[in-house]
Amino acid sequence: MRTVFVRLLLHLTVAVVLITLLVGALVYRYTTVMLKEEVLGANTELLAQTRKIVEQALGEVQQMATSLAINTDVQKSVWLPWNLEEEYRFLQNTGNLFSERIHSSNYLHSIYLYSSVNNKLISPSGIMDLTDFPNREPLREFIEGRETMSWGAGRWPDERNSSDSVLRFYFSVPLNHMEKKGVLLIHLKEDVLYNAVVNTNNRKLGNVAILNSEGEVLSYKDKSMLLHPFADTDIEQIRTEKTGSFVEKIGGKPTLVSYLTSDFNGWIYVTLNPYQEVFKRSNDIIRITLLISLLGLALGVALMVLVSRNYYKPVRRMVHALSNHLERPFTKALHRDEFSYISESIDHLFNENEEFKTKFYNSELVLREHALIHLLSGSPSGSEELKRQLAYYGIPLQPEHFIVIVLRLYLDEEPEEKLRNLIHFQVRMLCEETMAAYGSGVYIPQFHKQDVMIMNTGTWGDREQTVNKAKELAFQVKRNVTTQLPEASLTIGIGGSYRSLGEICLSYNEAVEVLLYERFTGTGSILSIHDLHINYMNRNRFMNFRQWVDKAVNELKIGRLDASLAAKDELIRQLVGDSALGLHHKNLILNGLLHALMTVRAEMLTGREGEEEDDGLVYEFAKLQSLEDIRLWFDKVFARTADALQDKREYKNVELIGKLVSHIQANFREPLSLQMLADLTYMNSQYLSKLFKEVTGQTFMDYLTYIRLQEAYRLLKESSLGINEIAAASGFGQKQNLIRTIKKHTGLTPTEYRKRYAIERLNGEKSKIDTDPIH
Repeated sequence: MRTVFVRLLLHLTVAVVLITLLVGALVYRYTTVMLKEEVLGANTELLAQTRKIVEQALGEVQQMATSLAINTDVQKSVWLPWNLEEEYRFLQNTGNLFSERIHSSNYLHSIYLYSSVNNKLISPSGIMDLTDFPNREPLREFIEGRETMSWGAGRWPDERNSSDSVLRFYFSVPLNHMEKKGVLLIHLKEDVLYNAVVNTNNRKLGNVAILNSEGEVLSYKDKSMLLHPFADTDIEQIRTEKTGSFVEKIGGKPTLVSYLTSDFNGWIYVTLNPYQEVFKRSNDIIRITLLISLLGLALGVALMVLVSRNYYKPVRRMVHALSNHLERPFTKALHRDEFSYISESIDHLFNENEEFKTKFYNSELVLREHALIHLLSGSPSGSEELKRQLAYYGIPLQPEHFIVIVLRLYLDEEPEEKLRNLIHFQVRMLCEETMAAYGSGVYIPQFHKQDVMIMNTGTWGDREQTVNKAKELAFQVKRNVTTQLPEASLTIGIGGSYRSLGEICLSYNEAVEVLLYERFTGTGSILSIHDLHINYMNRNRFMNFRQWVDKAVNELKIGRLDASLAAKDELIRQLVGDSALGLHHKNLILNGLLHALMTVRAEMLTGREGEEEDDGLVYEFAKLQSLEDIRLWFDKVFARTADALQDKREYKNVELIGKLVSHIQANFREPLSLQMLADLTYMNSQYLSKLFKEVTGQTFMDYLTYIRLQEAYRLLKESSLGINEIAAASGFGQKQNLIRTIKKHTGLTPTEYRKRYAIERLNGEKSKIDTDPIH
């Protein structure tokens, strides 16, 4: 009799071992995934930061190229044939301009200007023919191509007969000309740029590499690790997914590669982490987990041995007690151990008990209800099995021709539980009495909180007669219930007529579906799935409703909330007043309005806070019970959307004007105009002028004049430059422009202004001259 305890002990031991291994495996997997996600998250943030820094540096180079391209001397060098004897000055100015820009930056290597008219290049070191230019092949490819600007990388020979790694930037002059008359070629020192911009913090950014779109290395701290580009499959994955990670063998060691592709110029930013070091911590954790689990296993086995000994004696006493109550005890051959003996003894005693028979009968009733529920739920049983269940449980249904009617009960006040149960019972009795007059059928109470009637329709006639008969039955049920129970009301949904038992679930689903349209007809109505397909919408009528939907959405987009709400209200008003329009089409039109609104939110509010609320709009809409609820709900959603659109519109305007102000402050010495800024931002100049005034409080010309005057005042005070030189250095160009502007704002000429400032300074007085040109 001890065998069962031995087997139980072995089974529990095996179970504990398996659970220990499973827990260890799950902990290891979870730790590995968590560490990988942590590393990938840190790498993604690192790559995004690096890309932003690099693109900012490259953007500065592009801005510098733009300012160089509009320089007068550069334009002359591109468009005019060079006569070195007569027009040497503007060529010399161009070379000096390039030299100044190179000396002002640590990572500029060289600047060249190519003129297709002269087939020569200008640089700070002089003029050279295209045939003598080291990188003439890439230059020819750019000239023959369609791009107006391009980034690349290569080598540049130095004075030591070696070569430097450089990044090349080609810029067409003029930028928007179909035929490239000239090209600005700017070389950046790759190693200086990497150390100064990318690798500013070697501990964090030291493993970031920059590749071109083909996978070739542009910048990295140790290019010997990446002598060969990544496999074609890896590069294709990078192009397709833009951001992600994969494991690649580099230097014979598995390396976790995280990547991010730039939309600015197609460059690829990658980080390299040794795979084994990344997941070293997960191996330590699994060892600790297994050690703790083994200790727990040993303790568990000891406890199981102790418990099994303590419980052995009570079980043996139970066996003796059962043997004494049996008239003929079982022989030892009938049982394998003490538990099988106890089980067989209890079964024997239980089968002789009259109480068991009563419980079995109640179980049959429960199983009968389950059989009906399976019919409504769509049981996978075959037709013959369903017929057998109908016969076995005595369900009064014929095996063919059915229709399902669903009842939704409403009470004026929520009663106590006992009274509510009594009302449901009365409703059931009234329904079963009414059903008996129309043929065979069954009533299923509270299936998914709704009562269901399944009726046989074999004697009701053809399809149209069946539908009319079902409506008549529903009307009688509703009248009987509301007459006997004035505090109750019924909304009734009628499904379609089907032939076989397996299709009862289809009729039930249709009846539930049609109850969704109660929002249009109100509580206490009778709805049939057949009615949804009777009314066909005229195309012109549908287009009219569609126009109101489009008008409501378009007015919302442009910020006219009142007009948008008015269009929405007119749409709902026409839906209510159109009696010829089917319920299905009314629901379709309102869903179309909801989807159009969600499309606007998805397209125009991407990346905003609270974006997750869109996920619940469809669910909220489905819960609305009436057209008035729908109208009020749309009012709230339209208002929230309008506020979010206005916030985003204002934020984008401030950000745009801020960038233009920075551009003006950096380039006020160059010729600037409102149209030039409009071209840069692809906007209408009049709209940009209005937007600039709204954000800054000043017109574009007032602000530009203010910046230039500030520089002119500073030069008049702090330098001994002449008026012509100050006019050129402050962006006024001509001497007369400077004199006229200063006199307009101070009443003094530049010379008078300088003298008065000098006198006040000698006398130790605070300057009384108003130098603020904008009042």
